[in-house]
Amino acid sequence: MKKWNRKVAYMLVTILLAVNCTVLGSAGAAEATNGDSRPIPASVAGGSGHGVASWSDGSVTAWGYNKSGQVGDGTSIHQLVPKQVAGLANIVQVAAGDNSSFALDKNGDVWAWGDYYSPYINGDPLLPFQKRGGLIKLEGLKDVASLAISNHGSVAVHKDGSATIWSPAFDPNDHLKMTVKYFPIKGVTNAKTIVVAGHEALILGKDGSVDMLTVYNSFYDRFRLEREFREVEPLVASSITGIAAHWYDVFLLHENGTVLRWNVNTKQQTPAAVKGLNDIQEIRTGANRLFMLKNDGTVWQWNYNDPTAKPFRVKGLAGITALWGSKGYAGYATNQDGKVLAWGEEKYQGSGSPNENDGNPVRVQPPLSWTVNGQTVSFYGSSAIVKGKLYVPHTSVFEALGIKVKRGQSNPDPKHGNQRIPVWSFSYGGNTVSIKSSDPAVVLVNGMVTRENASVPFLANSTMFPLELITSKLGIPMSWNKTTGEVILGKTP
Repeated sequence: MKKWNRKVAYMLVTILLAVNCTVLGSAGAAEATNGDSRPIPASVAGGSGHGVASWSDGSVTAWGYNKSGQVGDGTSIHQLVPKQVAGLANIVQVAAGDNSSFALDKNGDVWAWGDYYSPYINGDPLLPFQKRGGLIKLEGLKDVASLAISNHGSVAVHKDGSATIWSPAFDPNDHLKMTVKYFPIKGVTNAKTIVVAGHEALILGKDGSVDMLTVYNSFYDRFRLEREFREVEPLVASSITGIAAHWYDVFLLHENGTVLRWNVNTKQQTPAAVKGLNDIQEIRTGANRLFMLKNDGTVWQWNYNDPTAKPFRVKGLAGITALWGSKGYAGYATNQDGKVLAWGEEKYQGSGSPNENDGNPVRVQPPLSWTVNGQTVSFYGSSAIVKGKLYVPHTSVFEALGIKVKRGQSNPDPKHGNQRIPVWSFSYGGNTVSIKSSDPAVVLVNGMVTRENASVPFLANSTMFPLELITSKLGIPMSWNKTTGEVILGKTP
């Protein structure tokens, strides 16, 4: 009887433990699923040296080369780490030109910034030579379903299947005033997407057909007016699921996973299949590059203008769920973890540091948010990530922290040809951290040389300083969540 009671008790304990583990496991799974509220990428696009992304929460981030204001932060300062573009909400798609950016919201309205759209602003007290205008709304585009930015033209496909080309131009009577001209494409009624190659618009229909239409009037050097359009010419009757173009080269994705190529300048009547390309589910282009996502989640690249080049698999990319191209040499992809990855021979890829042109994929960093003593702060300059450490310019968070920054010079240094080396001092609470900008840098705390390994790189238009090193030596708390991008400095409420 006692043995039987022990067995029953053992069984009850086992059942209770199993139930508790199941409940705890379910709760943990729910927390992992629901607790991670980070947005996931919805679309990504690259220009000649910058990138832009829209997210599932409707926000937009941008990064990279910023001479024309294409990052959308109101400056011409290059940004190594993505920044959130203010003034945008409910965005469902982004697109990019060489030095411009575009965003489409859920209402079908289109926003633009960068080259042509964001002029220089003179007389800004903080940025007298680097202030740029913000984004503008393209009032001539309504009820837009998708955007396609090609080297020869920008096209908006409307929700009813019609399409409009738009082009920025300067007012002939006022060369400082920019206007946007709109050219409805006559005869287009069932478009899924459109790309412009040369003088031709290639129209991918919702039925899988591809038609061709001349949209440029070379005599007047402008896009054609409605009365000037001719009949649409069929190129492929059916079975096409995707289209991509760069300059005069057009690539078509067949529903069977093969790729067709066509060039508008050749006498080739129909697109020809590219040998060796199969099992493809998505295609994008870069500068003379074709990026391909295969059904197994791998990414392949073909530098097609090199007669000896063959398609190759991009190392380090697996489990990829979406693919995007650029106007330059970079490609972008999203993996199963919702991270955006970049690769290619471009300097600014959003990784936090300049790319060393090795072609290996890097993660596009989340934008950084800054909290100083419980208050949200922002600054114009770029931050940087150097060997896993966070670097900032002297105009960033130091003033908000109460740190006094001074720039001086060393005595003539015989190790550097008797040159005077810049010395930066950061003072707070009776302590001073000084950094001599030699190579390698020399760090002093209250006048005493330390063995700290540091550098003072010049990146993205600014001299950069190691934030964690400086704050720790001055006794200021700092935390950096590398997953969310949240940086907290100083006292917390």
